[in-house]
Amino acid sequence: MGPRRTTLTYSSEDAAPLGDAQVFVYYCKYSGKHVLTTDCDLSKAPRRQTDHALVIDTTRHTVRLYNTTDAGEKLLRRRSGAVERQLRMRVGKLPFAYWTEPEGKLLYIMDSAVTTYSTADDPSGSGVIVPVPPCIRALDAAGGATAVTLEVDDRARGTGILKVSADAVRLQLKTSIIAEGAAEELLEYLRSILGTRLSQLSLERGEATRKPTLRVTGLGPAAVYAKLAAALQAQAAALDAVPA
Repeated sequence: MGPRRTTLTYSSEDAAPLGDAQVFVYYCKYSGKHVLTTDCDLSKAPRRQTDHALVIDTTRHTVRLYNTTDAGEKLLRRRSGAVERQLRMRVGKLPFAYWTEPEGKLLYIMDSAVTTYSTADDPSGSGVIVPVPPCIRALDAAGGATAVTLEVDDRARGTGILKVSADAVRLQLKTSIIAEGAAEELLEYLRSILGTRLSQLSLERGEATRKPTLRVTGLGPAAVYAKLAAALQAQAAALDAVPA
């Protein structure tokens, strides 16, 4: 038997008004779709020990779900030997959250399923303020220095920006990432799209060779994000203009 109507009790249509409470907006980390608005700060929410899912007590917090559908019932055998019944919800084809009881009050948000940044939003097209992705962050309280997590593809036909996601700004280089001139090529390209001097940019070692961290002085995270997004849009427009 699939999940009952109560699995949608806290949908966008049925949820209680959020009123003047502080609200938090969350997006699917993979599709960028808006999936959840709640007065629960998930960064402070408890997690289950079994699967690290975030727990929202809907008797204490208001939850509004968007772009989600019932995904049916899933039975899991835990290490203890007990069988757990999950009444799942999905975004597209991806599982996003679940209840363990048809009339349950605890909503479990799957680990790493949501982000506060939407890849589907246009940061410069509509005038709407869009959150800066976590990969672009301030290095000081004054906002005068910014760190950007990069992900670099090499040996491409040209230098360019491929994507801005919650995890990294993805770029491509013509040279090998381990070549002597790779850092210079990367910094020169970033200088051109950020509108800075080379002296304002530096690269720091990241968790992997292909994932360095860019340090930008003189620009805050919002300004850096806007310039990167503009470069991405300009590049996409240029590609669309090329005859097939």
